[in-house]
Amino acid sequence: MSDERKPAVHIGWLVATRLDEVQSALLDRVMTSVRERLTRQFPGYDWDMRRIQRRVAPPEGVLDPLVLLELGAEEKLHRRLDLVLVFVPNELMPRNRIYIAGVPSSILEVAVLSSARFMDDPDPACHLTGLALHLLGHLLGLPHEEAGIMRCTEETTHIQPEDYSPEARALVEERLARIADLRLEEQGGTEGRLRFWWRTWMSDPLGILRDVFAYAPWRMPLYLGRYTAATAVTVIFLFLSAEAWELGARMQGNHLGMGAVVICILAALSLYLGQNLHQMGRVATLREQLTRTRMTLFGALLAGMGALWLALFAIGLVVMEAFPKAVFAGWAGVAPEHLSLTHYAAFMANLGVVAGAFGGNLEDEAEIKAVLLFDEET
Repeated sequence: MSDERKPAVHIGWLVATRLDEVQSALLDRVMTSVRERLTRQFPGYDWDMRRIQRRVAPPEGVLDPLVLLELGAEEKLHRRLDLVLVFVPNELMPRNRIYIAGVPSSILEVAVLSSARFMDDPDPACHLTGLALHLLGHLLGLPHEEAGIMRCTEETTHIQPEDYSPEARALVEERLARIADLRLEEQGGTEGRLRFWWRTWMSDPLGILRDVFAYAPWRMPLYLGRYTAATAVTVIFLFLSAEAWELGARMQGNHLGMGAVVICILAALSLYLGQNLHQMGRVATLREQLTRTRMTLFGALLAGMGALWLALFAIGLVVMEAFPKAVFAGWAGVAPEHLSLTHYAAFMANLGVVAGAFGGNLEDEAEIKAVLLFDEET
């Protein structure tokens, strides 16, 4: 089968700063090596590699990978690319590690890689090729493995250009089948925004859900200090306040259940809009890639709020069971047999989620974006 008849996968290599001759030649070698390896492992696709120049950053100094990811996302939409790798010779600013060489974001289908850590090596192109293949694996939905190109490594010198495992290749083939298909906006016809969002969801609902839960959004309290502090202070206050017990213990279970659903949705929406997550990838027309990204972002926030509610509810029940029920009944002003600890745990969880949403909006916008967008720091 000729290349013209193969489905094409368009990968952009975005150079975000000025490169000298050595760095430029290095990038050419890496692009060629990556294309050859992908073509050999996935011969059913035409791997189109495009080098794109955008000199928006200085060639020296430390760069924030979050800014580069957002730049790559804009270029991906503007040039109708499938995946983007942003290449810089600079060091990247780490958030949770001492140093990093790359950051993938499968939710944006963009990754950042730096050559800074490899330039003293006898063969930097070899390590950069391995890093690029590892990052591309994340963009294509691959998890870490114990061995091979997708293994988790703490040392950049251990990154080698290996083949994907048979299991990983099967997952990549499944993802490529979706990527190489015509986008919804390319299929012709005009439609409203809501119908376009619905068609995007129906085109791959399980894939979107997998992308949402792949981010483990229930880990947000581990990385967002103000979000966690606001939630904790609110729950402690509600646990020790007799007035709160008097109110919460008298609420109906169905009202608390409906309130939990509404509160989680509104809390997720508050963070989504308050942190300007809807502003990423601004384009004038409807795009399936952008719509899917926004769905995944909102879904991750909603799942995070739901997980927070469940955690607060479970913790509240466990703590209350450790104390005499008569004490809480006295605070609530009801007989012990009429006091429902389950209802009050739900009441505390509802207000805890509200506090978490307010605390989350006090977080630095870059930090909460990094928590949501970064797959890892490599």
